Parts: sequence; structure tokens; C-alpha cells
Amino acid sequence: MEPLISIIIPSLNQGRYIEQTIVSILEQSYKNVELIIIDGGSIDETVSIIKRYEKLISFWVSEPDRGQAHAINKGLEKCNGEIFNWINSDDILELDALQTIVNCFESNKNTHVVCGFTRCFFDQDNTTSHEYKMGIKRYVAETIAKVEMNQPGSFYKTSIVNEFGGVNESLRYVFDDELWFRYLCKYGTQNVLISDRRFAQFRLHGSSKSVGEGFVMFNTEITALYIDILKSSKAPNWLIALLEEKSPSQKYISSGIWELSHLEIERFVALFSLEYINTLYLRGDKSNAKYAMRLIINNGYFKLNRMLVSLWLKLLFA
Repeated sequence: MEPLISIIIPSLNQGRYIEQTIVSILEQSYKNVELIIIDGGSIDETVSIIKRYEKLISFWVSEPDRGQAHAINKGLEKCNGEIFNWINSDDILELDALQTIVNCFESNKNTHVVCGFTRCFFDQDNTTSHEYKMGIKRYVAETIAKVEMNQPGSFYKTSIVNEFGGVNESLRYVFDDELWFRYLCKYGTQNVLISDRRFAQFRLHGSSKSVGEGFVMFNTEITALYIDILKSSKAPNWLIALLEEKSPSQKYISSGIWELSHLEIERFVALFSLEYINTLYLRGDKSNAKYAMRLIINNGYFKLNRMLVSLWLKLLFA
């Protein structure tokens, strides 16, 4: 039996783009799909466009909500599918993507997540900015700390998303990262399948959060996630304090204690020690700088560059 795919479109005043998003889903060659649209009370042409297609939409509503993450969670409550993702109302699902995704899940019944490529393009002329996929590093710690999240191109088993309670509504920008990080910390990467196919297209335009609001708050929220993981892993207080300097007045409310059975905690701490060891030394905290250097060396992150070699020599004779 063909698995049902649930796709949510969270929307607010994207009438200029939402029809293209809807059509990109309805015109998939794979047809066992339920499309759910959660609109936040748009005052543009969004609702009239949705009504044109409502016979082909499993559920839709237009009413005020508490933001994109809340809209996704509202839609998740309506989902009946085995496979899940959300596609933003200004983005596009690639032709035949869903058939490829189903084939990937069917090829290994233990698969929890399937990740493909996403093309990022400029709205004004449809030229490509870049393509990216959610790669997997050798270690979970490196995958979390070094790999860019590719939400449009990443499809989960719905049961996994429900297990984590959906997405975190206290986050405006990186609720997709939090879901991914929680998954990796608990399950690791062995049930993640990476495809070399493009699944989605991500539109870059001035009224999108990614472009219009810049990346400062993205980085602030990501740092808040790192802090929460480090606190759950009982990381050194000095490291947590240094990261907290980058994430002031953060409104992130943790989804709960992180299940860290697959996170290499010492390696995770070493990755951030590499970023902050020079700050420790310049602030005169030589004891913790020595500890950070040991972590960096023991986990294979020591490089023969001028800064690290110089620090190593200074700490050796400190």
C-alpha cells in the first residue's frame, strides 16, 4: 500500500506566491498526498486562491495564530500521513519529488528521515543563488555544529515528529533546527537517508524572514539551542557563559531535557572550545584555556595554523 504523505503549507499574506506552492504539490506524479493549509488570517488574495483549490485540499483554515511554528503544529494535529514535511507558502516542491521520497523510505523500512537537495533562487529573475543539502558528518556533534539545515528538502516519518511534540513555538527562525538536533541527539544518523535528488526550491525575496529580517536573529536562536544542549550535557560553565554573551535576552523556551544518547559530548564541547579558546586566553583564564586545548588536541581538531600553534606554545609554558 502506498504511504500517505502529509504536507502542511503555513501561510500569511503570501498571495503572490502561494498558488505556485499549491500547484507544485498537487501536480506531483505521486498522488497519495494530503495537503493541509494553515493560514494566519491573510488580508491579501491568499484565501481566494486557496478556495480555488479547496476540493483538492484535505483541510484548510484562515485565522490568527501565534506564528509559523504554531501554524505547523496546528496542521500536524490534522495529519494522517506516514511521511511529513511543511513547505512554506513562497517555496516550491520539485517535480516528481514525492515519488523519489517514497522510494527512499520504501528502500529501507528503518528510515526515519530522507534528505535531498534544495535550490535557493532569487525571486526577481529566477537565477540560482546556491544549492544545498543537509549533509551528514562522521560525528553527530559535527553534524549539529557544522551543517546547514535544509528543511524544505527533509522529510520525516510523522511518528518521529509527533514523538518530539512537533516544533518549538518559542522559536521564530530555527524551530526546524531544534527538531533536527533533537532527532540527531536521540537517534544519531544511522536512520537518515541522503538522496542526490533535488526535492524543493527555496525562494529568496525581500518579504521573507530569511532575507527581509537578516541572519542576526537566526544566529542568536541557533546559539540558544547550542547553550541548551551544552547545559543538558553538563558542559563547563565557562563555555556556556561565553555562548550566552552571543545570545542575550533570548526568548527560547526549551522543549525539555535533551536525550543525548548519540551525541559525542566531549567532541561537541571541543568544537566550541576551538571557537573560544583565544577569548579565554586573552581574558587571562589560562587554566580553562589549557583544558580547552587538551579537548581540541584529544578530539583531533588541532591544526597547524598560526593562532593555535602560538596559543599552544604560550599555554605550554604558562
